[in-house]
Amino acid sequence: MLAAALVFISTTVVEPPPIEDDLPAFEAWVKANPVGELEAYLAKHELNGVVPTRQLVRTASDWRKCGGPQFEIPPKAHWPAIRKVLALVAELKQRKILLEFEAVSNYRNPVLNACAGGAQRSSHTRSFAMDLRPIEGRIDENALCNFWRSHGHKWDMGLSKYPSGRVHVDTSGYRTWGASHGSESTFCPVYIP
Repeated sequence: MLAAALVFISTTVVEPPPIEDDLPAFEAWVKANPVGELEAYLAKHELNGVVPTRQLVRTASDWRKCGGPQFEIPPKAHWPAIRKVLALVAELKQRKILLEFEAVSNYRNPVLNACAGGAQRSSHTRSFAMDLRPIEGRIDENALCNFWRSHGHKWDMGLSKYPSGRVHVDTSGYRTWGASHGSESTFCPVYIP
């Protein structure tokens, strides 16, 4: 009987620099874009505080280059998807799979998503997705892949990792992919019998 072998593709990832201190910009933005209704919706579902509101409303990292908004409240039609993704992230935090991270790119309007090089049918635009930046490697990738294999179907979990080290999480369909964004690559290692 052959034991299952775990195949890893080894890559060296240089930790991306921290996100610039966007608190002053967020404080100015929130004066014209009150987030209280979104925060109340999340509190009603016991999901407030899973990630700070400031991180939750961040758009594409390329917002400046694209002339798009740095922060944006997703349309209300997307709020149930936000709830699902935050419940998944809360579960991953509770299991200590996500330890220290920063949400750096979430909802993107279609124009900003196209400029930022996002996939045409990106879950960042049609529902909700989070790109998470690990802080000091505090995302257990093996445990994350094992969770995806064991529980991903239940959560409808999409999972990937980009060359920058960011991890993409959504609840728009059970799948994984790699840096090429195509089905020919995958983030989670494959078991070979």
